[in-house]
Amino acid sequence: MYIKQTSIRGRWCWYFVTLLLLMIGEAIHQNEASVMFPDDWEEIKLKLDSQMQEPSSNDSDSSDTEGIAPVVPLEEPDMSEDDAENILDEIGVNSTNDDTDDIELRFFNGANTRILRYQQQYGLEQTGELDRATKISLRSPKCGLSNVAAHGEDLKWSTPSLTYYVRNTPSGIPSDTVKQILRNAFNQWSMVTNLEFVDSNDPAADIEIVFGGRSHDNRKGKCKNVLGDTSFAHAYYPQGGAIHFNTKFFPGSMSQDEFFTTAMHEIGHAIGLEHSVSQASLMFPIPVARFSAVPEPDVERIQLKYGKRQRLESTEIPTFCEVPKYDAVLYHQNKLVIIAGKYCYTKLKPGAEPTLLSEMWPGGPDTLDAAETFGLLTYLFKGDQVWAFKDARLQTGYPRKIHVAFPGLPRNLGDVVYDKQKYLYAFKKDHYWRYNTVNKDVDRSDEIEDYGVPGMIDAACFDSNKKRLFFFKDSMYPIKCM
Repeated sequence: MYIKQTSIRGRWCWYFVTLLLLMIGEAIHQNEASVMFPDDWEEIKLKLDSQMQEPSSNDSDSSDTEGIAPVVPLEEPDMSEDDAENILDEIGVNSTNDDTDDIELRFFNGANTRILRYQQQYGLEQTGELDRATKISLRSPKCGLSNVAAHGEDLKWSTPSLTYYVRNTPSGIPSDTVKQILRNAFNQWSMVTNLEFVDSNDPAADIEIVFGGRSHDNRKGKCKNVLGDTSFAHAYYPQGGAIHFNTKFFPGSMSQDEFFTTAMHEIGHAIGLEHSVSQASLMFPIPVARFSAVPEPDVERIQLKYGKRQRLESTEIPTFCEVPKYDAVLYHQNKLVIIAGKYCYTKLKPGAEPTLLSEMWPGGPDTLDAAETFGLLTYLFKGDQVWAFKDARLQTGYPRKIHVAFPGLPRNLGDVVYDKQKYLYAFKKDHYWRYNTVNKDVDRSDEIEDYGVPGMIDAACFDSNKKRLFFFKDSMYPIKCM
């Protein structure tokens, strides 16, 4: 076994000519690795040109493992039809397009039309039956605003300057932290359209923000709409001026990043946007994605209401040769994909336009920590969450907590690599974890820098045909950029 290392202008790449299982296995623990330093970059560049831009069939999605899931299976919720009806009541899903629900119209040709309507709105297979995917979706936390609340009206504020008042904040988290998250969420909308938001101490402000339980108060008294067991929040369209967050979820099971996305979603309602059926939208009713800014589909929708703000900052998209480092390198649909920031690079040549990460995998995070393909599924990792996609379709029940889906793996990973046999290797700082995809557990964890691997990597990619593992640190170029 041998390890090769090369550098170009201070940027590093290591590749290991060995089986990954041996590289971080018994041979490594016997210190059999030797490190060699080739003199010129062209040797590595040519190997990457030929091997990585033309992946073998073993590196495609048609692997022998396509029928095996590496994660702990998601359990089907115990849910009766009455339970489902109660949830549909709480989130205002009805059998008809208006705000009515005739019990006689609920069943047509053997299908429950109320369930069918829910499946249409939430991107599920339209069976009209309370199947496994529908049960999982119904149990998932979601926005409690009825999809028919706007009745197709173009609701908007008549003034470009709006005030908001935070009536209270939840216990267990500093008030200043909550207000800063809300301020940042309002600013994201202000950056893309002609609206200004001012934090006010006046209870009569345009938008009132309240934290409470199922039954909660607002400035008019008792809120007429409850926050159901699966509702993380609800809001009111203009000129209603209110956002109510469910303290069952925040600051409990919902992280600050998740709350930030939730806050942007509810503000979207408060300034006039309805739900979207696209998982690439911030306004999809279940918070499947994690957004750091308002995504383009919602930017276009809100600008139709309030106009386009002239941005002063540059929005130039970096070319592949300009990215400072890679976040993930993987094979997807027989193509090598390099992910850096918000972008996916599939055409590795100067001047080629990248694709937004949120467009390639709608419903995923807009940036990520790690990614890997396993058979027909691609897994994206960000923070303590993991998303699973089949092609471009997010699988029902995702995102999930990493420690639940992959027991033993930590959060905030550097990257993950699958050896196309049995093991998935996760890297974080100077450690690795070997995850057994059959037993669904971690069976080894150790430091990696003792074996010639950099103490902290940015990305990794395994070539199962050539039995090579590529590590990436900072950036290196598989093609000629100059």
